[in-house]
Amino acid sequence: MNILQEYSVLNAKVIIYEDNGIGYYKVSEPSLDQKEIELLNSILEYIYSTPSISNIEETVVKILKSKGITDQGIIEKLIYYLRKRLGYDELTVPLADPYVEEVECKGFSYPVTVVHRIVTRFPRLYTNIVFEQEDHVLKVIEKLANKADKPVSIAKPYLEFSLPEGHRVAATVSREVSLPGSTFDIRKFPLKPISPILLIKNESISSLMLAYIWFLLDYKPFFLVIGSTGSGKTTLLNSILSMVNPFFKVITIEDTPEINIVHDNWIRFFARQSISSQFEVSLMDLARLSLRYRPDYLVIGEIRGKEIEALVHASASGHGSLATFHAGNPHEALTRLISLLNKDVAKLFLQNLWGIIVLGTLRDRNGNIRRIIRLIYEIVYVKGKLRFKPVLKWSFSSNTFLPNNVNDLVKKSYRINYISKTYEIPISEIAEEISNRVKILDKLVNNEVLDLEDFSSYLKKITQGGQVETKAI
Repeated sequence: MNILQEYSVLNAKVIIYEDNGIGYYKVSEPSLDQKEIELLNSILEYIYSTPSISNIEETVVKILKSKGITDQGIIEKLIYYLRKRLGYDELTVPLADPYVEEVECKGFSYPVTVVHRIVTRFPRLYTNIVFEQEDHVLKVIEKLANKADKPVSIAKPYLEFSLPEGHRVAATVSREVSLPGSTFDIRKFPLKPISPILLIKNESISSLMLAYIWFLLDYKPFFLVIGSTGSGKTTLLNSILSMVNPFFKVITIEDTPEINIVHDNWIRFFARQSISSQFEVSLMDLARLSLRYRPDYLVIGEIRGKEIEALVHASASGHGSLATFHAGNPHEALTRLISLLNKDVAKLFLQNLWGIIVLGTLRDRNGNIRRIIRLIYEIVYVKGKLRFKPVLKWSFSSNTFLPNNVNDLVKKSYRINYISKTYEIPISEIAEEISNRVKILDKLVNNEVLDLEDFSSYLKKITQGGQVETKAI
């Protein structure tokens, strides 16, 4: 057995280890003696009978002190088990673990698995959490649904909802649509959004790539972010939005609230489901409504249907447009998206789309899996035919992002040259501006400015009169 990581979550210990080529995630909990179990049950009984309690931890400490118990170890153990009982039972630790990004259960008698942010050598880690009976899995799903005020019924044997913390849950109930029985998957919502600087530090993107995107954002482009499930589309979208001029108005539209940015002029819309279609609020409804708000940027968290029409019209009207879409490559993305549009809107879509950012993963020399920006394409027309022009990419042969200098980027980029001609800005000035932004990003990486709020404060400080001022930095 080879221990890879060991750390504490709440008052439990997490041990991640490798055994015979398989990764494991073991939750080791503090033990309770009989007297402590009786204390725990009496405190729980008091809490259940006193609904007005606002701070459970303070209440527990007061109760224990009234009983003459001041041992901090005992107090911490009891608080842990109270959190577990009042929280998510066996799932409390993985859901509280900031390094776990997904919790999976494929049915009773199978170990629950987790996807880990740090230990990426394995696609998933097997936990020591096992629900032995179907009823146990169903009770877990019912508790999760109860936290979100969602009913569980065989009449509709699948559910999609968000927990109060923002975690996204998908579940199936009984044997109606899944075998051997109930299943669930919890996609965790990061409590703190990931900053662009952290993406550079983690080598998911180069500072030149980010400076290029940052520069284009000033001109309100229409970009799509594509990739497979779990490739980091929303994470990248969050980071891109954090670089939008802080004086611009940004409207985001989502099925499930996942976008989380620090921005003074951010308006957040999300769809509402209802038993009666009369009371539903769809993404399309919100997309139409959002144009009345005069946004500088209209953002759709994930395109699924006709709501792309509003995004196209927003772009054609001079608004910046950003969205994510499940697709493996640009050809697949455009083929499927065009099928959602009528002929005229499809033509408008292709005319206004600036580019496509493709995400992927790679396995490094140490065996770890890393999310990366694989390619950034610009949409260009050559003799009237649409072409995907690769401008920046990850080179597997040289194990780096290319190009790695501003001059090569400026030569390759149609959009940079388009901005130069349209706004009568000398190419040399644009190259200098992008170079300055690369220096800013590198400086922030070197100074470990990894917190998104710190990054946003810095961006606001250097954005004067609606323009980013980089020359004096």
